[in-house]
Amino acid sequence: MGLFRKIRSIFHENWCNLCQSEMDVLHKQLYALPDLTVGHYSSHENPEYYLKHLVPVEKKAQIPAGIYACGLHSYRCPQCENRRVQLTIFLPVREEEKTEEILFFDHGELDGLIYQQDCARADVKQKNRRRQDSYECKQGGFYDYE
Repeated sequence: MGLFRKIRSIFHENWCNLCQSEMDVLHKQLYALPDLTVGHYSSHENPEYYLKHLVPVEKKAQIPAGIYACGLHSYRCPQCENRRVQLTIFLPVREEEKTEEILFFDHGELDGLIYQQDCARADVKQKNRRRQDSYECKQGGFYDYE
């Protein structure tokens, strides 16, 4: 049975890679990547790049045409307390999402995005890179892809 759970954890991003238990979602946020445009996508595995360039948005509709977006999911295992962050980089095209890359960070590299306490509003066009973490945003729930 342990082998089956280990294989299943490889193919499910919400399963712990250490103890193979289902992980809880702690945080979800939608971001724009204004530096990456159609035809100019390049893969970045360095978490510092994302800390500098991600701009939080409330809805997919706020992302200008031709700009890549990124969905951040923060997971925590209730059994072993392991944490994992998943970044899904995609291009919003009409009503669909063309996924370019899915990255995982297991060592707290993106904690600055998740636990930052700056409550300012983000503005993609003016490249205000501060995070919105107000009570209203938390009550609004997870990002929606509308």
